[in-house]
Amino acid sequence: MISKALIVAKVNFLNNKLAYIVTAIVIGFTMIQDLVMFILERTGVLANFDGNMTVSVGNYLFLLVLLIPIVIPALNFRKIMNLGAKRDDFFKGCAVNYIIMAAVISFMCIILYFTYDRVMIESAYKGGTMDVLYWFGWIGNGVVVAFFQQFAFLLLLAVVVHTLTAVQDRWYGWLADVLIVAIISVFTPIAPLRSALVWFFALIIFHSNALIQIASCLVLACGVYSLNRRIFAGKAI
Repeated sequence: MISKALIVAKVNFLNNKLAYIVTAIVIGFTMIQDLVMFILERTGVLANFDGNMTVSVGNYLFLLVLLIPIVIPALNFRKIMNLGAKRDDFFKGCAVNYIIMAAVISFMCIILYFTYDRVMIESAYKGGTMDVLYWFGWIGNGVVVAFFQQFAFLLLLAVVVHTLTAVQDRWYGWLADVLIVAIISVFTPIAPLRSALVWFFALIIFHSNALIQIASCLVLACGVYSLNRRIFAGKAI
């Protein structure tokens, strides 16, 4: 069963070329912009622009966390079923996909934060880079803890996107969309409800205790992903 799940995960990764292309194009254009800024700084054109900032190039890898979980349930499910896989293999294989993806992207973001971003800050963007590792306060807990904080959050994000995509062909999928919009629009203007919303996002992103933030994301990810066993059990091929 484990080997079949790994095969499903491999097929899913191989059948996400569009996600890779879109992400590569965005990162490519960002790096071209960085090169231009680097040249302008070296030639003295940006000598008086110390406040320049940019989004960390590593954060554009988050596009994969949004795109891959859309492609897998929307397009890959039927392909994999037609190849003879079982629904349980697909369920387990997708879990492998998201665990690997979250770990690799978290690792790459940390590497780029301490290498590429450092070079850009020293040479072109004196105002710094906008990186979730810094803005969410994760890097302040050390590299290892920051890796797991980012990993847990990215895993939760991927699972939520996957699940929402999987239910879009069902009535309860549309209901979920309406509820999400309603929660954001209703909770935001009402102070007590807004506080509850802020508390939730603080729990999964900004909590001062890294272990609580990591555990919250992982528990929520497991809970949300478990719904997919029922969702795909009745999904037509």
